Amino acid sequence: MRHPTICRFPVLVGLASLVLMGACSRPPESAPPKSAVPRRNLNVLLITIDTLRADYLSCYGRKTIVTPNIDALAARGVRCTQAIAQVPLTAPSHASILTGTYPQIHKVRDMGGFVLDANLPTLATILADAGWSTAAFVSAAVLSHHYGMNRGFGVYGDRMQDAATQKKVPGVVAEVRGEVVTQRAIEWLAQADASKPFLLWVHYYDPHFPYDPPEPYRTRYPKDPYGGEVAYADSQVGQMLQEVSRRGLEGRTLVVLLSDHGESLGEHGEYTHGVFLYDSTMQVPLIFAGPE
Repeated sequence: MRHPTICRFPVLVGLASLVLMGACSRPPESAPPKSAVPRRNLNVLLITIDTLRADYLSCYGRKTIVTPNIDALAARGVRCTQAIAQVPLTAPSHASILTGTYPQIHKVRDMGGFVLDANLPTLATILADAGWSTAAFVSAAVLSHHYGMNRGFGVYGDRMQDAATQKKVPGVVAEVRGEVVTQRAIEWLAQADASKPFLLWVHYYDPHFPYDPPEPYRTRYPKDPYGGEVAYADSQVGQMLQEVSRRGLEGRTLVVLLSDHGESLGEHGEYTHGVFLYDSTMQVPLIFAGPE
């Protein structure tokens, strides 16, 4: 009987150690594999998809939502079957992802008004200090640089002023669609220093309420707009991964894809998230895929 792979977000800061050490055990010096990646040349592409339930991906069992790009990533990597978020809220959860600590340590306890502890190292500060180029592109105002998530990133794209692609709903957090974030990340890759490894964080907010998927996903999922947003986010992941492959970077890039929390969708009397701690909001996808 196979035991489930249980992962908790604080271990993610260990990515820095994995990257600095080569991300895997070193083969015998006498017979290194031809495809071995020099340990100081391993890129990290961190993709967070906001408000994504694990069970809304095909690779986690959902048959009604088409997510071929994330499925392909899981097929060539490691898919954690029981990844548990620390907090069902965007800012505190991302603070845990980036620092490997709990809210009582990193100080981001809720949404708005809480700033990441400036004394804590983050995945970005560790890799930047070690010589990595670092950049992040986020798609919602809740991850604005004002809250300290930008620490360690040489570039932090948090502009929400793209009127043509911005969702505008009274009382709802400002956000831009995933295509804007993807394009910004691709443009950064085009001008990044090729002599240095990089850490690139790409954040997609689309599955978050309000559920308003663009075409053709609105038409494909008329009765499940949340599912349409998930499928759209998958398409953006596909574009991002395709660009990495097109640039010949796939063989030396570790891709980590996960969500900060899920969505209740009416289960247990909760429409969205942030109140209860059921699996619908706490269990999220977590996938690692890279060289070898």
